Amino acid sequence: MGDTTAYLRRGIREIICLALFFFTFLACEYLFDVRIAEFVPSSEVVIYESIVVGASVIGFFVRPFLYYRRPQTIDATSDITGVLLVSALLLMIMAVRFEVVIAGGLVACCALGYCGSTAHANFARTPCLARAAALSYAMGVLVQVFNHMAMPVGIPQQAVLVICAIAQVALLHGARRAKLRDESDPNFEPSAAGLSVDALEYGAKWHDDPEA
Repeated sequence: MGDTTAYLRRGIREIICLALFFFTFLACEYLFDVRIAEFVPSSEVVIYESIVVGASVIGFFVRPFLYYRRPQTIDATSDITGVLLVSALLLMIMAVRFEVVIAGGLVACCALGYCGSTAHANFARTPCLARAAALSYAMGVLVQVFNHMAMPVGIPQQAVLVICAIAQVALLHGARRAKLRDESDPNFEPSAAGLSVDALEYGAKWHDDPEA
C-alpha cells in the first residue's frame, strides 16, 4: 500500500487533471441541458444534447493527429483550445438566443474533447493505472455532487465550472511544459508507460534497443 501511495503521489497532477476533465464534462453537459431547456420542449433536450456531446469526438481525434503529424502546433493549439473552452462556457451562461447556446455547447464540448484526450494521454503514464483511474473518477464525481448540493443554483455553480475549466487548462499546459523539459534533458530515458503511449515518437528507441 505504501508503494501505491508513493506512485500515486508522483502522478497527482495527472490524476487531478483527469478528475477535472470528468467534472467539467459532466457540468458542461448539465449546463447545456439547463440552458437549452429554456428554448425547446423537454422531449427535445436529449436530441440537442446528443449532438453537442458528439462534438467532443472531434477534439479527441484532433489532439493525437496533431501530436504525431504536427507536433510543432501543439502548444499554440492547446492555448487556443483553452481560450475557446472558457469563452464557450461563458457564452452558454450568458446566451439569450437558441443558436448561441447551441454554438457555445458545440465549441465547449469540442474543446473539452481535446482537453480530455490530452488528460488521458498524460494519465496513461501514471503508475497504478486502475487505482489512479478510480481515484480520478471518484474525485470528479464528488466535485459534481458538492457543486450541486452545497453551492447555490445559478452563478455560484457556473463560477465553479469556469474556475475548474481554467484550472484544467493550466494544469495540462504545465504538464506539457514539464514533459518538454524532461525530454530536453540529455539523460532522459522514457519510461515503459511513456513508450506505450508515444510508441510512434519513441519507436526508434525500441528498435535500437530491443531489451528496453
